[in-house]
Amino acid sequence: MSEVTLYLGDCLDVMRGMADNSVEAVITDPPYGLDFRNKEWDAFIPMWIAEARRIAPIVMFTTAPTTLWDYPRPDWVNCWYREASNSRTAAGGFNHWSPVVIYGKIKFPVDSIKLHAIQHAYPKGFPHPSPKPVILMRWLIENGTDQGATVLDPFMGSGTTGVACVQTGRNFIGCEISEEYFRIAEKRIAQAAAQLHIPFAPMCESDGN
Repeated sequence: MSEVTLYLGDCLDVMRGMADNSVEAVITDPPYGLDFRNKEWDAFIPMWIAEARRIAPIVMFTTAPTTLWDYPRPDWVNCWYREASNSRTAAGGFNHWSPVVIYGKIKFPVDSIKLHAIQHAYPKGFPHPSPKPVILMRWLIENGTDQGATVLDPFMGSGTTGVACVQTGRNFIGCEISEEYFRIAEKRIAQAAAQLHIPFAPMCESDGN
């Protein structure tokens, strides 16, 4: 049974309270886009990366191609892409790709992760602007950690990493600053546990702010 701990609050406050190397991996999808391309977010990047690398030997996250250079030099960059669903998509056979930034001594068996379009799709009206495919986060978790490991997602969003952890037998710690998204993540992780007939009793915490 996966142990799940969810924090509603600032991930920096949570991570600063964690011991060195206290989790096996940080696997996340940090925010990016025009709303976050500002001085405040630029200053935040080195702080959260430093804390993540302190508490985990492996840190990996997805980002946009245009924001890859905002981060300190990684040890390795993989990528994931969605397979083209029709002939009108971009040259190269895919219509969406994003880098996977990796810090730590880990090497995946392949340099790119291919998903089918249907594996990337979420229902119209899904209550989060940029949810990642569960199958993608499962792939990162299964190839980056052992079963029973503890994974931290400091930008939990709608809870996709938590769902993937429950599905693959990993423990999960999630942080989310938005109460709206926190409740969505809590519900999705509970549903994932119910589908596998796994008892679900998450520890829900506040960072004190």
